[in-house]
Amino acid sequence: MKKLLLFSFILTLVFSCSLDNDSDEDNGYFDFVAIQSANFPDYFEFGKTYNITFDYLLPSTCHNYYDLYYVIDQSTRTIAVIAYVENGDNCEPLVDESLEGSFDFRVEEQAGTYTFKFWQGEDDNGEDIYITYEVQVQ
Repeated sequence: MKKLLLFSFILTLVFSCSLDNDSDEDNGYFDFVAIQSANFPDYFEFGKTYNITFDYLLPSTCHNYYDLYYVIDQSTRTIAVIAYVENGDNCEPLVDESLEGSFDFRVEEQAGTYTFKFWQGEDDNGEDIYITYEVQVQ
């Protein structure tokens, strides 16, 4: 009886899976978009939380802010904007339409320097380009 139940369960799983390639998930993809600048205080104070704002550009009307890529490596933070890009023929290019984003940053080091690297795109060789800000903790 147990084998029959297990077999029925497996059959149900196999036949309930969809092979439809026209799902909503195929209507777009994720892409990084360039951050143009960021605003920081002159210095950080230990234990305080700061709201860091940054400006970024969406290249077309099909690009929509999705999330913030934020990687910590010791005292360095690498940051990029992730956009969801809708597939379609109705995309219009956007020129110089700057948007503002932000994130909260809590200072957890008592001394030293934090380095923030904001992704700005790639050079002609496919290497990542960053704008870098360094802020001392006092």
